[in-house]
Amino acid sequence: MTRFVIRRVLQAMLTIFGVMVVTFLLFRVVSGDIAAAHTGAKATEQAKAAWRHRHGYDRPLLLNVHGRISIADNTEGEGVLLVLDAEGGKAADSLALLPSDKPDEAKSVLKGRFVTGLDMDTPIIAAVGRSQFNGKILIKTADGRALTVDVDGVRTVRDLLDRINGSPGNSDGMVLARIVNPTIGQAFDSQFFHYLAKAITFQTRSLKDNQKLTDTIVARAPKSLALTVPAMALGWMVAMVISCFVAYYRDTWIDRAGVFISVLGMCVPFLAFMIFGQWFMFMIAPRHAYGLAFRANIYVPISIMVVAGLGGSVRFYRTVILDEINRDYVRTAKAKGVSLTAILFKHVLKNCMLPILTNLVMAIPFLIMGSLLVERYFGIPGLGDLMLSSINGRDEPIMSGLVFLSTLVYTAGLLVTDLSYAMFDPRVRLR
Repeated sequence: MTRFVIRRVLQAMLTIFGVMVVTFLLFRVVSGDIAAAHTGAKATEQAKAAWRHRHGYDRPLLLNVHGRISIADNTEGEGVLLVLDAEGGKAADSLALLPSDKPDEAKSVLKGRFVTGLDMDTPIIAAVGRSQFNGKILIKTADGRALTVDVDGVRTVRDLLDRINGSPGNSDGMVLARIVNPTIGQAFDSQFFHYLAKAITFQTRSLKDNQKLTDTIVARAPKSLALTVPAMALGWMVAMVISCFVAYYRDTWIDRAGVFISVLGMCVPFLAFMIFGQWFMFMIAPRHAYGLAFRANIYVPISIMVVAGLGGSVRFYRTVILDEINRDYVRTAKAKGVSLTAILFKHVLKNCMLPILTNLVMAIPFLIMGSLLVERYFGIPGLGDLMLSSINGRDEPIMSGLVFLSTLVYTAGLLVTDLSYAMFDPRVRLR
């Protein structure tokens, strides 16, 4: 059994890693630049670069093998190195230079964007990531001096570095422009590995209000659990009772009526149940139709979830129970005069628990994550509502953290299910 658990844990780790890779590609690569969504469409490239740097979106995607243009201040003074556009040019804004991450260089070194395979012959357009690169740049050093560099006609990185280093005002080498490349130890300083580490340790923070994901989960998870746990428990108990009796009276009017109502319920969209339920509550008790101002408000969405899920559950459980209801041991129990409830709930139900357990595990992630549509529609501030608002607001750290949480819960539920198989069925061996 120990070997089985270890093997399943390793498989779960690979599954979680695969999910995180897929979500990373969706949230970071396919979705495009996220900076404009948070800084505004009219924000300057410098402002967008500062936002990316502050939140770690300026790092390379997978591995850090990227070079950067660097300008270092060799003067001594109390000021800070600045590179600005002069006379309406676009060069400094395109360079998007940011202070160095090293504390001892923060005031005296500015670095550009990460560029794959950056060298002296790299076209300047590829190095800055924009098509506009013209005018003059003004470099202000720590000792208060200013250096104006004309960059019109610059075609390559070599041209830019030569213009800055060879400028007449830079004769004493007060600034040095060069290319810096990452060291071997910085190879994993990339978006993917930071994304993975923060998601695994639940250290992600919202891009909207900088709130930690763990604090958000603690605040919202009880509301989701208050909705999903009663709905799942009530739905399961009611569906099992109905399924057992419908299956027991197979081919009678009870069975036919139960199947007809179940199929009819499956044909009605879940959204229709929500719309009708909320409309009905607005008609009879408007205070309890939306939000959580009153504790009793939670009963409305719970009831809707139970009723909406009964059709599919009854159909599934009826099929499972029918496989057991005609077994020899059931006929023997009937012949011995065993009561109907004892036959159904003591013998039949126990022997068909394996597929029922599998079906229940499918709902485990929703216990934590809540129901996205129900929470949003009824104004319940749970984790499902948080997921939708994060998607709409492109709050990527919260989205990735919630995806990791749901994947972790789901894989843990699968392991518990496998272990429970051996408990409910002695014929199952875990090897």
